[in-house]
Amino acid sequence: TNFPVVTFGVLSFLQYDAELHESDGYNAFDITRGYLNIRARLNDRVSFRFTPDVRPTTDVNLEQNLALRLEYASLDVKATDNITLMFGLHEMPWLVFEETLNRYRVIGPFFSERLGLIPGPVDLGMSVKATTGRTEVHLGVYNGEGFGRAEIDKYKSIDGRATFRPFDEDSELGKVSISGFYQYGWYARDRPRNVAIGMATYENTNIVKTGQYLSRTDNPFVAVDVQRRGMSFFGEFRRDVTGWAGVGGLDLFDPDADNDSDSRRRYFFGPAYWSQVGRGRIGVVVTLDQVYSTSNSQLLERRLLAQTQVEF
Repeated sequence: TNFPVVTFGVLSFLQYDAELHESDGYNAFDITRGYLNIRARLNDRVSFRFTPDVRPTTDVNLEQNLALRLEYASLDVKATDNITLMFGLHEMPWLVFEETLNRYRVIGPFFSERLGLIPGPVDLGMSVKATTGRTEVHLGVYNGEGFGRAEIDKYKSIDGRATFRPFDEDSELGKVSISGFYQYGWYARDRPRNVAIGMATYENTNIVKTGQYLSRTDNPFVAVDVQRRGMSFFGEFRRDVTGWAGVGGLDLFDPDADNDSDSRRRYFFGPAYWSQVGRGRIGVVVTLDQVYSTSNSQLLERRLLAQTQVEF
């Protein structure tokens, strides 16, 4: 092979959002992700990824705009066949991994990111990913601010994930995986930012099911440590990886364990259709998304989302 080998790809999420609860009929077309993936293999062991991303942002005047920012700028070195070292603006151990199990990131940020408990799927730092047998481990040190934001203090975030398939791959239970994640970090001295997640997954040709439990100790405002708890369940039922599918999920979240009135539950469900077009993939998803107060079952949010994912 004549190096470097450079490839280009695109990943975009387009959506129509119709708010159905106390929003005066607000509806909008939007772009929620627009990746241009540029990957270069410098030799058999060394590669580089550069990915700008277009997404909605809110400026100082509280106006919504589309902004271009850098999502990836990472140098990857394959030390051995089973160990990869990553440096720069690159994937953190949890959210990018979760996308490999749940292909519906197009619907919106996953549980921990949507709640602001993990600042994003990427950050500036260095990490190592190792695979052996039925186990994968990813451990890294990051700035902790997320999305390549500038470091504001001396404190770093240590993130780690371990995924294990406990059963023989040839059996039906071989499709079960168990994953654990922990983030150990600080906003400042004596102000922790720690997240623990445990997740079980089952996947075969027709079914994908995940269930996770999340716990966070948080102190962004100096006063006291806040204990946050949550559970998230997701399911996809399909004939195959292409064609029609049905998706649904339930999120339960308590933003303060000492406050009995602030917990929330969220439901979403709807149909999807996936097709393979050449070397690319197109997905169309329509979902109804609703959020309720757990204490009194009051409806807080309801929206209809029609979304497309284009990837090649």
